[in-house]
Amino acid sequence: MAYVYVQLVSHRNVRWVMMKRFAILLVVVSVLILLLSGCMLNSYNKPALPSNNKPTFALGVRQLPQDFMNWWFDQLYAKQTNKATNQSKQPLKLIATDNEILNTQQLLYQPISTNLPSSYDLRDYGYVPPVGNQGAVNDCWAYSTVESLESAMLVQLGPTNIANDYPFINDPSSPSLSVQFVAYNNYEWDVYPQEGSYYLTWQETNQDNGGNHFFAFYDLTTRGVPLSSDFPYIATSQAYIQWNSTNGLWPQHLVKISYAYVIPSAQWFYNNGYSYTDYINTIKSAIVTYGAVAVDLKVYSDFEQDLNEPSGWVYPGPSSTASPEGWHAVILIGWDDDWTYNGTDYGPVWILQNSWSNSWGDNGCWRQPMITENQFNSPNTIPDWQIESDNYSGMYVPVLQ
Repeated sequence: MAYVYVQLVSHRNVRWVMMKRFAILLVVVSVLILLLSGCMLNSYNKPALPSNNKPTFALGVRQLPQDFMNWWFDQLYAKQTNKATNQSKQPLKLIATDNEILNTQQLLYQPISTNLPSSYDLRDYGYVPPVGNQGAVNDCWAYSTVESLESAMLVQLGPTNIANDYPFINDPSSPSLSVQFVAYNNYEWDVYPQEGSYYLTWQETNQDNGGNHFFAFYDLTTRGVPLSSDFPYIATSQAYIQWNSTNGLWPQHLVKISYAYVIPSAQWFYNNGYSYTDYINTIKSAIVTYGAVAVDLKVYSDFEQDLNEPSGWVYPGPSSTASPEGWHAVILIGWDDDWTYNGTDYGPVWILQNSWSNSWGDNGCWRQPMITENQFNSPNTIPDWQIESDNYSGMYVPVLQ
């Protein structure tokens, strides 16, 4: 019996050891799975570097339907000119009525001044903010909105009035407002045709899925924007824009605008009987009178690849082999009516500032041709990479006074 007892104990020990080894193996396998899954998640979330190791740039403008924007410009025009409209007013879901939004926008369709120089650059007067770097975030629209406001403060108020009106701004000669805050307060929307009008539904979202000036400038009138130090910018990829308030005083640091001027497309000007000169001078006079203008354009692959271009560089449009990359928002800061560079006469050009850091282009800026009068008279021929194209929601500039 003793021998049998010993054998039974031995068998039990073996079984216990085997069970212990299995448990340890299970734990090890589980840990490995977790580690591997974590690596896979990290790899999935991290943007892949291009083969040439050049940086990739986030875009992020989401266009509203063209039919809706045409209707919207007609509504603004009818209101400003006291013209009757048969289009019914449909309520907007959740946030505001269309009349409330109409009150935050005014159509700019005539030059404020015709006594304009042949060239002008806001940088020459210190009227533009430093070149931003949006990194991997799809919030070019927020950068464009905030930078146009910072420029508007300098042009319309000047450092002395900025110091008086906004004593919380440490450097009135260079106001720095929060792109992070504007990007966080984004909107999700849908537009539905209804009885010859439109029904627009929209709700707030902080998802990093792009935005546009239509909603962002409405926000500048209703919500405003605090200091950049209140909500520092995060350039790394974010599925949802983070709320990163650094102090509880940010509600006391809000800068709001009275309304926004909206300059519609060249096609709108042409369809409503205005001249090419009216259109170009409307844009120019807005820059001189109000500051940098927020504009949209479509970006192609060769535009993204043009890094560290020399001063005076002009982007002539995409090559035949370039592929479209998406929609982008920047600020328009000047012009030159007869720009010659490196032996090439480009004629009239716009001067624009990007938000891809000052290592891109000409210290973060570039020039590109204005549309010609022939293009204006045939607006369907204007390509989408030019800022005057009909594919956009209009050009926006803030008004503070």
